[in-house]
Amino acid sequence: MGFPHCPICVVLAFVSVFMGVTRSYMFYILVREFMRAESTFKLKFNSY
Repeated sequence: MGFPHCPICVVLAFVSVFMGVTRSYMFYILVREFMRAESTFKLKFNSY
């Protein structure tokens, strides 16, 4: 399969790559927020 493919396949490929990048970035944001909440919880727990 060369690059001059049907336009529908090219659009679907770009859409799937965009969705994968967006999904991984949203997962990164969720993990970062969870780690931040976990660290504040540990700090609050240690202050007692």
